[in-house]
Amino acid sequence: MQPFRFVHAADLHIDSPFKGLLKYEPRVAQRLKEATFEAYSNLIDLCISQNAEFLVIAGDVYDGADRSVQAQMRFRDGLARLGEHGIQAFVVHGNHDPLDGRLSRIRMPESAHVFGAKPEWMIAAANGTAIAQIQGVSYPTREVHDNLALRFEPPSGGLFAIGLLHCNVGGIAEHDDYAPCTVQELAGTGIDYWALGHVHTRQTLKASAPVIAYPGNLQGRQPNESGARGALVVDVDESGRVATRFEPLDVVRWDSLTVSIDGLSDLDALLEAAHAEIEVGRADAGGRDLVCRIALIGRGPLHRDLSAENAIDDLSEELRGNYVAVTPFIWVERISDRTAPQVDIEALTERDDFVGAVMKRGITALEESSTKEKVRESLSTVLGQRRFSGVLDMPGNPELTEIVDAARWELAELFEREE
Repeated sequence: MQPFRFVHAADLHIDSPFKGLLKYEPRVAQRLKEATFEAYSNLIDLCISQNAEFLVIAGDVYDGADRSVQAQMRFRDGLARLGEHGIQAFVVHGNHDPLDGRLSRIRMPESAHVFGAKPEWMIAAANGTAIAQIQGVSYPTREVHDNLALRFEPPSGGLFAIGLLHCNVGGIAEHDDYAPCTVQELAGTGIDYWALGHVHTRQTLKASAPVIAYPGNLQGRQPNESGARGALVVDVDESGRVATRFEPLDVVRWDSLTVSIDGLSDLDALLEAAHAEIEVGRADAGGRDLVCRIALIGRGPLHRDLSAENAIDDLSEELRGNYVAVTPFIWVERISDRTAPQVDIEALTERDDFVGAVMKRGITALEESSTKEKVRESLSTVLGQRRFSGVLDMPGNPELTEIVDAARWELAELFEREE
């Protein structure tokens, strides 16, 4: 077998609108929108600089089915650049950019192949010599609940075989269960490398033949997509052994920072601690723009100051104002208050009276799923009111736990004040 190199990318989400930020901070939203284009340009540069024979993109090239003309042309131009360097590209579409979405009449370069709604084999070549066979399938519509992996044909002919699929392997909870399949099903197809997309967190599900991997998305777009984002450079040697290497390509780095109020005497000290954490985040970003979310934690007298009306908003504006003219760009997206008062909550919980019973009930609400469902039912009554329609969403389990825990601490503080 002739050794070769290719690049595996997925979930480009070119032209993401960032509607939430656009409402509050248009400047930041525009920078993030540009970042998806720049990260894609970095991907093209990576393929060229690494002398890759071809590029595979495992779905969600665009963020929406009604993709913009600008996004389509920028994507085409990148693939054309690859073609000029003799690099082929193989692309499938996922749930965000299915085949039935709006497509303009833009001619893709001959060096690029976009797979249709039925799996098919294509040949990747280097200097006229076939080096690999690639089978892929695109989503015909947004929601695909069939196991597409079962439709793939086994490889033949002896070439290294790559499967290109946008799917959810093993029912990963953070993502819609589209094209569900298992590691065992993928491993049983005879394909040597599964180039997957859909899951935005980089992970290797199987490290040896066949290798099954998600490269993660190209550019973080929200707080839970923190850390480096990019693509995988994949080397295949003469015997078909695979080695992967992650290359960061993002231009805006998301980070979640924590600042403790433990031992802090006033808000000035809290701001200094926040600045110090932001500087750590800036260093970790390695010269990239930084968007960060700060969680205030710990116990102390500052908890009461932070509970005052508009205190968190004022702190946010104060921090943001310090970075207006900073390059690279730094934006404090949100500050959340998870602090607690200086209350001995354990002692209150152990009491054999009404106070202790209430505090114990809070622990039950945190631990028992049935109690969480009752809390959820109570919230649904409120959120279902017309005035909240489209404004407030039902919190997920992590947020629900945080709400219940915060309520427990607030009750503890009230009980202690009363006494």
